[in-house]
Amino acid sequence: MNLLSERRDGILILSLEGRLDVQGAMELEDFLRNQIQETDRTAVFDMAGVVYLSSAGVRTIMATEKKLKAMKGGLQICGVQPYPLSVLDMTGFSSVLSLHPTLDDAVRAARSMLALEDSRRHHEAIPFHIKGAEYAVTCAGSGMTTLEITGYPSDGQGRYRDGGAAIPVTVSPDTCSTGWGAPGQQAEQSASEMGDLITMGNIAVWRSPAAGDHLDYLIMDRKKTGIPMTAAFLISPSGPPLYSVDMKADSGEGIMLSDLFDALFGIVRRIMPAWKGVLFLSFWAESPEVHSQSPSRDGENGFHEQVEDSFPGATLAGCAVAVDPSVQPACFTGAVADVLVRRFPHDPVTVPRVTSLIFQDLPAQEGRSIPEILEHGLSTGKPAIMRHLSTRTMIRRATVQISVISDLRLNMGTEIILEGDSPGWNHDYEKIVKLMHHDCSEVRLHPISGGYSGSLVFRDDAYDRRGRREMPFVLKLDRWESIRSEIEGYEGHVKRYIQNNATQIIQHERCGDYGGILYTFVGIQGPQSRIFSLEEFYVSHTPAEVLEVFDRLFRNVLRAWYGQPRLRDLPLYRIYADIYHYAEVKQWAESRYGISSQDENLELPHGMGRSINPLYFMEHILPQRLSWNWNVYEGSVHGDLNMRNVLMDEEKNLWLIDFSFTGHSHILRDIAKLEAFIKMEMIPVTSKERLLLLLELEKIFLRPKRLGDIPEIPEGIHDPDVVKAFMVVRQLRRYADTITLLDEDIRQYWLALLHYTLCIPAYVNVNDFTREYAWISSSLLCNALK
Repeated sequence: MNLLSERRDGILILSLEGRLDVQGAMELEDFLRNQIQETDRTAVFDMAGVVYLSSAGVRTIMATEKKLKAMKGGLQICGVQPYPLSVLDMTGFSSVLSLHPTLDDAVRAARSMLALEDSRRHHEAIPFHIKGAEYAVTCAGSGMTTLEITGYPSDGQGRYRDGGAAIPVTVSPDTCSTGWGAPGQQAEQSASEMGDLITMGNIAVWRSPAAGDHLDYLIMDRKKTGIPMTAAFLISPSGPPLYSVDMKADSGEGIMLSDLFDALFGIVRRIMPAWKGVLFLSFWAESPEVHSQSPSRDGENGFHEQVEDSFPGATLAGCAVAVDPSVQPACFTGAVADVLVRRFPHDPVTVPRVTSLIFQDLPAQEGRSIPEILEHGLSTGKPAIMRHLSTRTMIRRATVQISVISDLRLNMGTEIILEGDSPGWNHDYEKIVKLMHHDCSEVRLHPISGGYSGSLVFRDDAYDRRGRREMPFVLKLDRWESIRSEIEGYEGHVKRYIQNNATQIIQHERCGDYGGILYTFVGIQGPQSRIFSLEEFYVSHTPAEVLEVFDRLFRNVLRAWYGQPRLRDLPLYRIYADIYHYAEVKQWAESRYGISSQDENLELPHGMGRSINPLYFMEHILPQRLSWNWNVYEGSVHGDLNMRNVLMDEEKNLWLIDFSFTGHSHILRDIAKLEAFIKMEMIPVTSKERLLLLLELEKIFLRPKRLGDIPEIPEGIHDPDVVKAFMVVRQLRRYADTITLLDEDIRQYWLALLHYTLCIPAYVNVNDFTREYAWISSSLLCNALK
């Protein structure tokens, strides 16, 4: 690892380049011993050149942070690349450490930290006297924060961008917010159903336009880590406030709100020279005279004038965004500036965005926080209204919590990009994806082959609001009844019985008749990993490579499923009686061959002789055997184990998805399903010659009299697709023999294979050659079972 150091204004800056693994961590520790001085309270790690981070590197970083914190300081980190950042996210340290996008940002934060600590050391509360009021300023936090802006405010005529489309967002109870919305992450909500909104700590208060001055509120458990919201427009700092200010006017008349803002600007400028001119405030205040302002509607011209209401003395509790025009940098102009201030039609004056609850009788209570005072007022039924305050409002006494803003982050909702054909995609699916990724700026969906039910399966690449790629997920979308079955299978069986399963369902959502599941996988190799299906791997790799992966699948993944089978009496004919889309199969056979379920036998095509009619077997022979019990092995089975439900990455890690049919059942059903899938769907049957070759092999592979007999592929077959498929089938037969231990009865395998073969003619994604192959194979299986 390459390590360089420099000092700026006494602040130690270390530039790291290379791999911060065990070796790199040791080198960094040795380097730090010679660089960090006893007087250092802060340092900056520039990690723009670090391409890899392990747990050893994390320990070194945290040890440095701990050492500096003991000196009443801390570590600032900048330039963290996607993979190291994902490691910090996964270990939970990204929320503990101070991370910054650039070196300049990190140095500014280090300077601010030193200034703040100096103020803590020398003053319990810093006193100021400005424009007719006394102020006592206490440092309550550890640094500046980002202002999160969701959506945009209205254009002054009640119109919102994108028609007032609601954006799901989560607000931390450690912060406050203001805007236009309502609590709850609803799948569909328009601007007309929301209203002026304030959240303060664990309390959300909002006013729907249709409700007039009647307020709705929600007081949540303080232990909740986030408040789900739906907003067309919302402003909220990303962290807790930095300063707490107690203000008291010199006279009983108070001072104007505009003077209070000017005083706060001056105080922050003096304490934090690096600030950028924007404050987010939450406040409690006593006011002898309240002025509020709101646009008034004119029938012809929309909003045409500013209307101001006044109220006698009252108690205020609310939020504000205040911009100091003398400090405001160029990046806070244009549309962003419109977000930070309130503008009124036909009036060039802009005013701070101040939204407040106005209580006629709510005395302050010593020792209580602003949310606690607000909770007391709301829960005791104190009359209150919500207004946007004019800066002419008079303030006699106030407590103000100040978040000093270092950056803005816009959240205009989640953009969904489909990277391939997705037949069946609909508006409900779009809403589900946005609900799952409401904290992301962009989600790219790459189709992975879906199932036969019409489900859609995607590799899900999500990017957060800073453009950082998250760990890869897999997303499945389907009708809600299928999604619900899958969740139940996962929760009730996979999590309960498959103790080392590496697939995890981390989230699910529903919208109307549809639902979605988000999978994540233990062992995935970071955000840059590519996920694909076993089917894709099968098509593009050699037989030897495919056999190696199947061996991994059964030894590493399915071993936990089949590892503890138990002998039980199972009614196998009843278990396998329900053929998928049997009515469609029956209709196809009747139209193709002119037979019905009353015909016991039939002449197979291509000169293959007389055989049992599968329809007759299903409707006349099988019903007589429904009560038969077979003493066979039962175990945990996936229930729908085709190669589209097996996912993998470039490192050949394998995971299962789709647990709709998962549970305890006949242990051979997964292997039989895989054999049918490989023979009927992975071999393109595009000619009569290939069909005849497959039928000859089918007869050979139906000759064994016990499970331990593994057929050989005859020499002289040069069709690569056929050879690959039957090499895999031979390996599947070996697995079937292995997991059934001493049970050699091969009829149980024929019955399971019939269940998954006879349904093939109903599939819309196969051609007539394949349907005929499946039909003849089913008839031969019926002969073997007779």
